[in-house]
Amino acid sequence: MDDEKLDKLLEYIKPEKSFENTDHPKAPDYSNYNNWAAYPDKDGQQFYLPDSSLLLNKTNNDVDVFYIHPTGFFEKTWNSFMEKDRAAYERTEMMLGNQVSAFNESCNIYAPEYRQATYYSYFAKNSDGMMAHDLAFRDVLNSFNYFIENFNNNKPFIIMSHSQGALHAQRLISKYIQGTQLQKRMICAYVIGYIIPDNMYDELFPSIPKSKSSTDTNCIISWSTVVEGFKRQRVRTIFWTPSGWTIQYMDQKIFSINPFTWNDSSNWQEPPDYHSAVITKSPNYDFADRLSIKHSGSKKSLRYSSVQDFSTSVNSQNGLLEAKGPLIERMKKIQYFTGDLHSYDVMLFWGCLRQNIKDRINAFL
Repeated sequence: MDDEKLDKLLEYIKPEKSFENTDHPKAPDYSNYNNWAAYPDKDGQQFYLPDSSLLLNKTNNDVDVFYIHPTGFFEKTWNSFMEKDRAAYERTEMMLGNQVSAFNESCNIYAPEYRQATYYSYFAKNSDGMMAHDLAFRDVLNSFNYFIENFNNNKPFIIMSHSQGALHAQRLISKYIQGTQLQKRMICAYVIGYIIPDNMYDELFPSIPKSKSSTDTNCIISWSTVVEGFKRQRVRTIFWTPSGWTIQYMDQKIFSINPFTWNDSSNWQEPPDYHSAVITKSPNYDFADRLSIKHSGSKKSLRYSSVQDFSTSVNSQNGLLEAKGPLIERMKKIQYFTGDLHSYDVMLFWGCLRQNIKDRINAFL
């Protein structure tokens, strides 16, 4: 999306009132299972597979995953409503299908729906956006506590998150898991698609190391994907630290690894044998429409991308995961494509993630 189109979108979705003058949606009660987007006994897109020969284990796995979904809310208020007939929930369902479905062979999948902050919150020029994220995080924390106390039964667990979900996961892990008994049961945390400035990592996670190999456990894993040579403009974004909210530049060096190799090598890497990229398919859903309000009811499926080949490298200067090759060339033709592959951080590496989950679980158990 170019600057002009982004400006028009932001103008259209800018909340009409300040955060403090807004009537916010009622806080969800997580003892009501209707407030969970996914749990093992709820059929949904988290159980989609691109190939029927792949194994699916919905329940009775030795490990749980707690998934915090990305932003799918583009309305004129600071935090989302959670009604199932809204477009924001439809986007959550699709994220279950093309992200956390990678876990459906190895883990019991739990995913709260929460009062996510609006997309506009990242561009607010005052503290309204931060307060919207504080409200969203309260739901994430409450749902995680409910998950631990009522679902987990002292099993090992994994945190999976992307984008806004990753920002909340950073805070959850730093403040409420790190240094507690829970840390001993956390196999790893995939905290994908939201910056972790390299020079702030130790402030956030003084006792949780960066992952450096495919079998490290009790660690943090992160990446942010772009096309080769793409540089994020010197724009800023909100970033939570243990001492409070800050504003950070997007173009500083960030912590990242390459899911083709699970290390931070700057050498170009070809995909491993278990690589597969996936896409969500729907015959009549408009994937470019961010302004719809109502759930479309369109049928979805998970498919392998018809082109799979591309290579990757961690840029040694900025930490971004760069990608080039036939699949990336095809993606460049997508409407409004800018070179930032943020929306595809997980879909591009679905097969690698699915294998790595098993590898880390085996190393931990």
